[in-house]
Amino acid sequence: GRIAPRYALEARIKIRLQRGAENLILDGWARDLSESGMGAFVAQELKLEEHVTMEIPLGGATATIPAKVALSLGTQYGFQFTALSTRQRQQIQSAVYGLAELPPVHNR
Repeated sequence: GRIAPRYALEARIKIRLQRGAENLILDGWARDLSESGMGAFVAQELKLEEHVTMEIPLGGATATIPAKVALSLGTQYGFQFTALSTRQRQQIQSAVYGLAELPPVHNR
């Protein structure tokens, strides 16, 4: 699929997930954002393919976006958004407007 451009974004985020009967809320630190997902540092361990809900501050509001863990590299994680409303897409577009576009990452 088309990979959306990634933009450098530094922000504190929250990651909610359910593991068994436990509801966890983890703190994360966003590194980059695109319309397809986000890169972030998370101190606690997440599992690949685990489904989470991300709370991301975007332009004065908090976007709550479902995502799955797509990449895990130590404490650095890649999240792929699994559902994005039109409004959230617009929030992301306005949040990244004017931010620096990051060069594409060539995996393997």
